[in-house]
Amino acid sequence: MENKIGKLIELVKKLPEACLDDTIDYIEEKLEEYTEKKPILPCPHCKSKTVKRFGHVANHQRYRCKDCGKTFMETTNTIMAHSHCGEAAWKQVIRDTVEGLPLDTTANSLVMSHSTIFNMRHKILLALEAEEVREPTVLNGVCELDDTYVLESYKGSKLPEGFWREARKHGAVAQKRGISNEYLCISTGVQRDGAAYSRTVTRATPGKNDIVTVFAGHIGKESLILCDGAKSYNALGESCGCPVLNVDGEKGFAHVNTANSFHSLIKDRYNQYRGVATKYLNRYNALFSKAFRNGENLVDRIYNILCSNDVPRHHSVQDVKALNLLDI
Repeated sequence: MENKIGKLIELVKKLPEACLDDTIDYIEEKLEEYTEKKPILPCPHCKSKTVKRFGHVANHQRYRCKDCGKTFMETTNTIMAHSHCGEAAWKQVIRDTVEGLPLDTTANSLVMSHSTIFNMRHKILLALEAEEVREPTVLNGVCELDDTYVLESYKGSKLPEGFWREARKHGAVAQKRGISNEYLCISTGVQRDGAAYSRTVTRATPGKNDIVTVFAGHIGKESLILCDGAKSYNALGESCGCPVLNVDGEKGFAHVNTANSFHSLIKDRYNQYRGVATKYLNRYNALFSKAFRNGENLVDRIYNILCSNDVPRHHSVQDVKALNLLDI
């Protein structure tokens, strides 16, 4: 999809110096018109709609609630809180994240630093992960459950001294054959005509406790679980009270092709990112789950979720570095 901000930057670079002042004045005028026309949002603290404009802070409109007396900004509680970037820039970062573009590609197109785009991307991923915790995905009806595996990665950091293996280059393969502890297991579930869910809790082949940990609270009571030969999934029959059908070698209705399609999306995005650091994997799992079979208007829908001020959705740079890291 066209990067409109990048196109605008390229056009401005071609302008003669004499036109820059007029261009800046025009953009500032349009920005002011846009701000004045936007409807006033309810108070994020008490949800009251009796709100009035209350001056500006750093050239941003501030509001004051007549009921609770608290002040707030349009971005309070949203992903854009304390950010210097507006809607267009955040949507571009969301779009590039969904499409699997490298961080440097986004950074170059928006004329921002690598670290700024990294923090923006992970604030988005953290907010999506928190949204999954707040409103868990529940798979109903015919549900296909299966595992896929990705190679562990310490991308972006140095291996500790005395680590059990040497550092790998991008595209390298595991030292051991088959599914070993060099691989992270992504347990996935897909509703045949609906949502998808994925999470990582272990390395190599998951056991019964791992499967129950992943899918507890995510399988509806009236569901039929289809799995591909792994006996560990039988534990869900007891924990969720649903029938479990092993479809290994079966044909017709009994298959896990939809789950395999989800695996293809995960592997495709994983390769486009040139690997994902293991500690961040569950953040990306939240994105993979949201992106599967939801390509149309996905960027707008993610943006609208993350810019709703009904609950806090902002994360700090410190959260990016330390919150919900996968340690297995």
